[in-house]
Amino acid sequence: MKKTYESNQISESECEISGRIYSFFITPVKNSDYINIYGMDITERKHIEEKLKELNELKSEFLRRASHELKTPLISIKGFSELILNLYEDQLDEPITTKIKEINDGCERLQSIINNLLKATKLELPDLKPKVQKENLSFLIKFCVNELESLAEKRKQSIKLDIHTELSANFEKEEIHDVISNLLSNAIKYTPIMGEIEIKTELKENNVVVSVKDNGIGFTEAQKTRIFQQFGKIERYGQGLDLRIEGTGLGLFISKKIVESHGGKIWMESEGKNKGSSFYFTLPFNDLGLL
Repeated sequence: MKKTYESNQISESECEISGRIYSFFITPVKNSDYINIYGMDITERKHIEEKLKELNELKSEFLRRASHELKTPLISIKGFSELILNLYEDQLDEPITTKIKEINDGCERLQSIINNLLKATKLELPDLKPKVQKENLSFLIKFCVNELESLAEKRKQSIKLDIHTELSANFEKEEIHDVISNLLSNAIKYTPIMGEIEIKTELKENNVVVSVKDNGIGFTEAQKTRIFQQFGKIERYGQGLDLRIEGTGLGLFISKKIVESHGGKIWMESEGKNKGSSFYFTLPFNDLGLL
């Protein structure tokens, strides 16, 4: 109260009285020596918040333990299947080698899921900070396009680059690589054959803005609210496209956490179903420049 009176500014505080928790808003009365105090019992809210925090910690711990426990047998299965192929592929019938290769492919998909689970739980740690240094953002974008170009070619899609020739920023390269790759791979997967994808960089205010635009299936208003949530995978079947796409719904959640840990923002724009979508993320303009 003394602080509010002396500073003439609104203040807020919490205190416990007889086992109950109260929140107080203290506001100065204009042109007078009085202050108004508004109190609210927030005991139940605090208990719910604590319970949710405990549940979230338990969920994260379960995911960490489950992921680590799955890794060991997965490595053994993949290792033995590869050994069989290396030693006996020419002696085995084709149906058998095909099944063994399917085992390998399944192991790789499961490994990707496990890695995403571990990364998602890691990114939820409050004190986790990216290891940033000055990197060439333009080069990284081109590198990601080169990695995924064969997938786009299979679908006869074109990828257009409208980026600065040389653009540097402070970021952790592996992390931002994951963001760009995730946005681009999603654009390829959810854009029809012969579709068009464009990646663009812009300098706006104090940020560099990277956008990935496609003319794919787009999003409804209801879907927009879920895409950046943890396990927020949206089933998008029955839209006239081959959308048998596997995933955990963690890619955009992970991308959001990474971008925000760098001090940036990520969002999506779409005019509706079958009208394409544009994903944007920013990196702070501080210490950024054209090389």
